[in-house]
Amino acid sequence: MSYEMHRIFCATPFELEEERLAFHAAVSRFNESEAMPRNLLFIPVTLPPNLADKRAYHNVLLENIRDARYFVQLLEDSWGPPGRNFERDYAMARQYVEGGAHKIREIALIFKKPLLPHRVEQEIVELKKQAKAEGSLVEFAGVEEFQEILTRLMARWMEALPLAQSAEARHSR
Repeated sequence: MSYEMHRIFCATPFELEEERLAFHAAVSRFNESEAMPRNLLFIPVTLPPNLADKRAYHNVLLENIRDARYFVQLLEDSWGPPGRNFERDYAMARQYVEGGAHKIREIALIFKKPLLPHRVEQEIVELKKQAKAEGSLVEFAGVEEFQEILTRLMARWMEALPLAQSAEARHSR
């Protein structure tokens, strides 16, 4: 059986490692229960576990972002330390969506409610205000809530895709 595959790139600052792992688990569960019966596979793409500095892999990272259909940006109180800062990558993904020349079709900006609300960087506060003003603010408090949000996103994305043909239908032509 062959599957129609769609990559989801998830950008996480270093302090959101638990959410990065939860992203992989949620995509796997969704694939098994919802996507695979429709001959679809969502491919989770993130940095490798515990990679503290992504800068040495910049070109590979950009290629993975360009090849993704969906880009998920998680933020809590900052863009993260220099080695795990995805601010430029998020801006590039936005350009890719607006330009339509790459595979990316949608960006999901998701905020974790900060553990220390008084320590949130001003840029993140402004980005959150902008998302709220646009009616696109998505927040979660814990890993389970994040996985629920991600599952709803994947369900919407799957419904927006043309129904994948079954392997039998493709071979009978």
